[in-house]
Amino acid sequence: MRIPLKERTISTFIVIPSVAIVITLGVLQYRWSARVSEATAVRLADSLQMSMVNWQMDFFRYFSEISLALRIDPELDSPGDVNQYARRFAEWRMAARYPRLVSAVYVLRPGRSPLQLNFSERRFESALAPQWFGEVAPELERARTVILSKNSNQQLNQSFFAVGDPISGWRFDPLIPALFHLAGPGEASEWVAIQLNRQEIEQKVLPELVQSYFQGTEGLDYQVAVLSERKAGRLLYSSDEGFGLPEPSDADGTVDIFGRPAGEPGPSPVHVFHMPSDKGTSASVRISWFPLLRKPVGKAGWRLVVRHRRGGALGAFVSEIGRRDLTIGFGVLLVLVINMAMLIVTSHRAQRLAQLQMNFVTAVSHELRTPLTVIMSGADNLSKGVVGTQQQMKQYGSVIGRQAKQLLGLVEQILLFASTRESRHPYKMATIRVHDVIDAALASTSSLIEENHVSVESKIDPALQTEGDAVALSQCIQNLISNAVKYGGAARWVGIGAHSRNGEVQISVSDRGLGIAPEDLPHIFEPFYRSAGARSAQIHGTGLGLPLSQSIASAMNGRIDVASIPGRGSTFVVHLRDAGPVLDMEPEPGEGPAVTKQRSP
Repeated sequence: MRIPLKERTISTFIVIPSVAIVITLGVLQYRWSARVSEATAVRLADSLQMSMVNWQMDFFRYFSEISLALRIDPELDSPGDVNQYARRFAEWRMAARYPRLVSAVYVLRPGRSPLQLNFSERRFESALAPQWFGEVAPELERARTVILSKNSNQQLNQSFFAVGDPISGWRFDPLIPALFHLAGPGEASEWVAIQLNRQEIEQKVLPELVQSYFQGTEGLDYQVAVLSERKAGRLLYSSDEGFGLPEPSDADGTVDIFGRPAGEPGPSPVHVFHMPSDKGTSASVRISWFPLLRKPVGKAGWRLVVRHRRGGALGAFVSEIGRRDLTIGFGVLLVLVINMAMLIVTSHRAQRLAQLQMNFVTAVSHELRTPLTVIMSGADNLSKGVVGTQQQMKQYGSVIGRQAKQLLGLVEQILLFASTRESRHPYKMATIRVHDVIDAALASTSSLIEENHVSVESKIDPALQTEGDAVALSQCIQNLISNAVKYGGAARWVGIGAHSRNGEVQISVSDRGLGIAPEDLPHIFEPFYRSAGARSAQIHGTGLGLPLSQSIASAMNGRIDVASIPGRGSTFVVHLRDAGPVLDMEPEPGEGPAVTKQRSP
């Protein structure tokens, strides 16, 4: 059945804007996803940069606190009194977060034996020079000369110590590691050396700093390593086994912790991931550090290396987030498209069903009106005394009975269809003879066959049996015979056959009439459907016969197939399970395994 032009136009006006809206939403979703990914990248880069800067500042603060604690006030302290360092160091250890950060404190005096602080006694004692002293002695002397020359016009230590100020005389050596401070007047100045505990730095300071600045809700968000490249393959700290050696080329952030290499003045840059469009924060933040005592060669300093844990490098992680968001967004759009398509299909089906139901109401009304009109006319004639003879009474009675039977059959067909659709119709399954079922169907349609002067040719194997309900199967075949009579056209011929093939009982009903158009074949078993050819030929019907027959066949674990050629007729075949031949049957004299009968009008 074709959808009216008006309804198709309305559907088109609905579909085209809907498609345009979905395409627009897809484009906007793609752009929004790209912008969100870009904003996420900038935000993560800012957060990482700030974490690395704060990490370096805290790391520097732990060292500078030692230097601040050992500063000398010329107005309150006695110049040349080394024990004042012991007192101040003891005060620092009491308040310090990492009291074991310092492993030894020395006073290195020119031409004299060095002094080492006895932590328990809180005083300096004579000691042997540390092992590293020979390596740094030339550098200490050169630094002493530079500092004294810069301060030749003023007394050293006339002001409080300023962290990171070269004039203050503090130096840092990352290879020991140790802090050095030149104290005392003029040529009598001496170096205070604070040797740091490398084990404390590696096992406590670095891990706790990493936990403080790179910790997420489910653990560390980043892989973190601190490298010391004085010796190849030297790792001071690594958050993950195997990370940091070799140094990853796709790191999201690197920091030269103690400053630039030799020949590059100024503080250390912090390199972090940033968007190719240079949006977001700067890729460099300057952090001050102590002047280095020995200038490192190449990458001999300490380096902080950071890489995002999930999805590899930060850029890959941001791309993964973008792909995930884009997938989710397009998934939602796909669901929307599917829902729209289902809505449109359902709407078309509803329109089509409504039209079919209207056609059904019209057809049923006509089918009911015809016998009711005849019955009312006959009753009116009888009541007015128009019928006078006995012969006329018989004729009227026959007509009224025939029309009432037709009316009853129509009502029963509608009720039977309703019960089969709701699966309420009870079937009494038993082994039945196909020949008897077909005879019952022919007997029920005999009046229709005689009225239309149709010749029936049957070829039936009398031994066939199947499993089913005899009454329902007879109704199924009766519907097929009625259709063959109505649509048989001028040929006025119906062929009925029954035989066994491939383990099935196949009952065929054929005609040589109008046939069925190919576009109508997929719909003929749909309720209320009537082909355009049937409507144009003004052949009356309800559109329930074939659906009802198909329902009956399905209930008996069978099916109905159809083959049709427009203008040459149709053949409907009922396929049922073969229950085997009738064993005790005796064939009629002169008949073979199949009974062929010709019935003429």
